[in-house]
This record gives sequence, C-alpha cells and structure tokens, in this order.
Amino acid sequence: MKNIFSLFILLFVCNSVLFAQTATILKGNMLVMLQEEKDIPSITRELSYFNGLKTGFQLQRVVSKSMHIYLFTFDFLTINKDAFLSIVRQNPLIKIAQFDHTIQPRATPNDTEFNYLWNMQNTGSNNGIAGADIDALKAWDIATGGLTVDGDTIVVAVIDYGFYLAHTDLNYWKNYQEIPLNGIDDDGNGYIDDVNGWNALTNTDSLPIENHGTHVCGIIGARGNNGVGISGVNWNVKIMPISYGSGFGLESNAIAAYSYVKDQRQLYNKSNGTKGAFIVSTNSSFGIDTANAIYHPLWCAMYDSLGKVGVLSAAATKNLDVNVDNVGDVPTSCASNWLISVTNTNNQDEKFANAGYGKKSIDLAAPGTSIFSTVSGNGYNFFSGTSMATPHVSGTVALMLSAACSNFMKAYKADPAMMSLVIKDSLLKAVDVIPSMQGITVSGGRLNLYKSVRSIKNYCGENTLPTSDNFFDIITVYPVPTFGNGITIDYTSDVEAELDITSVLGQEILKIPCTSSTIGIIQHAQIELPAISKGVYFIQLRASNKKTKTIKIIL
Repeated sequence: MKNIFSLFILLFVCNSVLFAQTATILKGNMLVMLQEEKDIPSITRELSYFNGLKTGFQLQRVVSKSMHIYLFTFDFLTINKDAFLSIVRQNPLIKIAQFDHTIQPRATPNDTEFNYLWNMQNTGSNNGIAGADIDALKAWDIATGGLTVDGDTIVVAVIDYGFYLAHTDLNYWKNYQEIPLNGIDDDGNGYIDDVNGWNALTNTDSLPIENHGTHVCGIIGARGNNGVGISGVNWNVKIMPISYGSGFGLESNAIAAYSYVKDQRQLYNKSNGTKGAFIVSTNSSFGIDTANAIYHPLWCAMYDSLGKVGVLSAAATKNLDVNVDNVGDVPTSCASNWLISVTNTNNQDEKFANAGYGKKSIDLAAPGTSIFSTVSGNGYNFFSGTSMATPHVSGTVALMLSAACSNFMKAYKADPAMMSLVIKDSLLKAVDVIPSMQGITVSGGRLNLYKSVRSIKNYCGENTLPTSDNFFDIITVYPVPTFGNGITIDYTSDVEAELDITSVLGQEILKIPCTSSTIGIIQHAQIELPAISKGVYFIQLRASNKKTKTIKIIL
C-alpha cells in the first residue's frame, strides 16, 4: 500500500513541491462527489454565498453520472478558494470535494535508430544487452491474445489525448450496439452515440488525431503475424480509445474518462457479456508532476472503483529523475491496490536517465526508450518515455487473461476485484530482477511477459516445470479462492523439506512432509480444507537446510 500520508508531510516541507502543486490548479473549477444527484439544487443554493459574498457556485457539467461526480465553477476572484473548499467539504450532502487540475502527457519523441523491436526481443545490437527485453517470443508460444477461454473479447482501454483510428495495423474496439449519430443511447450504457469510444471533453465519440495515443496503442496491440508493420504485446486485442480532450487536459476530463471505462465493464458484468465491454486494463500515460495524491482524492478513488469491477490500471510515472516517494506524483503515488505504476528502462536494462522511481510508489519497470510503434498516417516512429513503458504492462494484463484456464476465469468472474489482484501479484512476482531497479521499485525488476503469462497458466497446474533457478519454490496454489473444499499446492525442492500452512496468528493448520524420494520433482499436494474458515493464510516451504519460501493466500 502506498503511503499518501508521508507524502502529505513532505509537501509542506518542500516549497518547490508546493509551487508545482498550486500551478496545476484550474482556477474557479471544483470537482464534487454528491451523496445523490437530486442534491444538486440544494448545494447550489446553500453555497451561493460565502462570508457575505456571492460565490457564483454553479453546475458546469456531469463528470460521472454513475458515481455522482460533478464539475462546478465559482468566482475565484471574489472569494478565497481554499477557505471556500473547506466549507464545501463540510456540507453533509457532499462526499468529496477538490479542485480541478491540468494534466500533461508523458512522452518525448525520439528518432534515434535503435533496433526496431528490441523491447520484444533484444539481441544485443545497437549497444544493447541480449535478453534485456520482455521475452515476448516465448510468451507468444503460449498465447497471442484476443479472446479468453470462455470467448470474451478482451479490451484494453487507452486514455490519452488523441488517436489515429484509420491505422491498418491497429484493432480498435467498436460499439456495434450503438447506432451512429441517431442521438439515442441505443445500448443503455448512459452514453449517446459512443460508437468509436469516448471523448470526455466533448461528450461525443469524435476523437482528436494525435501521435501519442496512437503510439501507445501499437505497443499494446499492433496486429501480429499479419505481414504489416510491427507486433504489439497482443496480436489481436481490442483497444478502446478514450480522449481526455487535448495535450494539456483537465483532471475532471480524466475522471470522466475513467468513469466511462467503469460503466462499460460494470455493464458487461451485470449483463453476463451481452452489453458493455470486457475491459481488463486501462493505460494512462499522463499525469501531474510533483503532485500530492491527497489533493486528488477523486482521481485516486477511480482506481479502486475500476478494480472492484475487474479492471487493473497501468500508469506512467513522471519523466524526471526524481524519487516519487519524496516529491510526489499523480497518479503513480495514488494508494490503490489496483494501480500498477511503471517506470522506463533502456535496452541495457538501465533506468532511463529522466524517469521517476520510488521503492514504495513505483511497482516495476518496462522498456520505454526508443520504442518503435504506430503513429498517425499509417506510419511508425520511435518515441521514448514512461508513456511507452506503461502500455507494455497494460498489454501484459490482457495477454495473461487470454492465457487463463477455465478455472481461473470462473474465479475471475465470481470475484473480479480479488482475482485482478491475483493477476497484479503474479505479474510483479514474474519480473526479471535487475540491479538498476533494486531498491527503487516495489518489485525490484523489469516486466517479463513470458513469465507473467506462464504464471497464469500455472493456476490450473499447467506449464509448471521449474527452471534451473527455482528448484526450491512454491510454484502455484489453485484455485484461489476455493470453490470446493480443497486446494492444490504445486511445489518443488532440491533438498528434504516440508510444507506448513498457518493462520495469520501463527496457528499451524497442516504439515506435509517432502521426503528424499520427491527431491527435485514437482509435487502436487491436494489438500482437503473442509474445516478451515475463510481468511488469510500462509503457506511455507521449509527445507532441512533452513531455506524457506512463504506465500500468502486468501481462502
């Protein structure tokens, strides 16, 4: 869990951070989450005066109808904005209130001619280090993306400021249940004529044409094995384009964009897949540098709201060589378990010079330097930045779900919030641990697509052969959560060992010996647990030479 309270303290001891935070506030704009929509007339009337002065407080737009979030404007020239915000927050009809802020994209174009797809397969050319990549070729031997085992069409939502929808190497999502330009919400999702995605600024599906979002989309899902251009992390995934407006957009638009994602996935869940979209991850390659999460409660809360319906969110940290734990950043310092924060590595597995880091805030690295991907006009180009690193991660979430077995999908659909955390945990545990990320990221490593996909295959006992560096390991535990009365633990040990299952209070539940005859062999311990209550437990593999391996499970 990322600690936003330590960031709050740091904000007040660093004048430069205070200045940067203030500079992003959009004067006269306030975001408000109400208890109910019907409260709008009441609060507009109650907040029309402040200290005897007219506030000009009035509704500007609906940001998220389903979450009762609205944008209000007020006369910032007449009244003290901070004192007024304090009064607004005390109103019993209001859950959360905050100022609106400007946001900016996180990429820098770079036309240096590195090997085109070193991020997928690094052969060591162009001064790179062989293997400093995401191991994509081996991953594609397992899955190439597109559909789940149940036939769900997998969608990644890209929130950016513009897209080139006519690119022949990209597979954009379309809402075929909506009739274009008839002025009617045909599918009942709360949005009118959203055929091509959504523009959170204009409330239409008309999207600006820009290179940045197009480049991000190519990394996630450029069509693979089609004889054209490049291959993305996924070869067949659908990409939902959502615009927050323009290059330097508003926080209110970003929240509205996330709300569109939540509403579409929630509708899919409730309709058993007949409406909405099976969005499994979002990609956000934008943010506010040196911002403190405590001043952005609505933005940060969106990641929890998305997570509860089954959507993980990958976010790019800042393109500055600073410790995010100390100076702050939004969204990558938001304290949500369903957020994956990403920094940028080059083809030598080094952190890019101008990329943020943080042992508490930044989860992992991914390739983001001189990445070759799609741009407007059916073209391709090299871009660099954390913006380019992050879509490798959002794309990996999608590919993992395309590889998931029936039992995993059954668990995922029964409890999408918890199983999304299983996916995140598996992805972070599957990184390649590299020296440049040690001590400056949560995982200490760089994304490995193959290991991430394999970790999900392991859920059903598939693909569990250990490599030479993990002959002492708990390979996987499945199914979690349990749907019957038992679990299976796959493990292996190069010495005599035993398995212990204990409660969070240290009470021993079960002990399983691993004799000399099973050394070096993958064991499948099938355990009946009819009397164990639901909760958190620890499984420990304990070797005779005192080596241990412990994992936490939720039953």
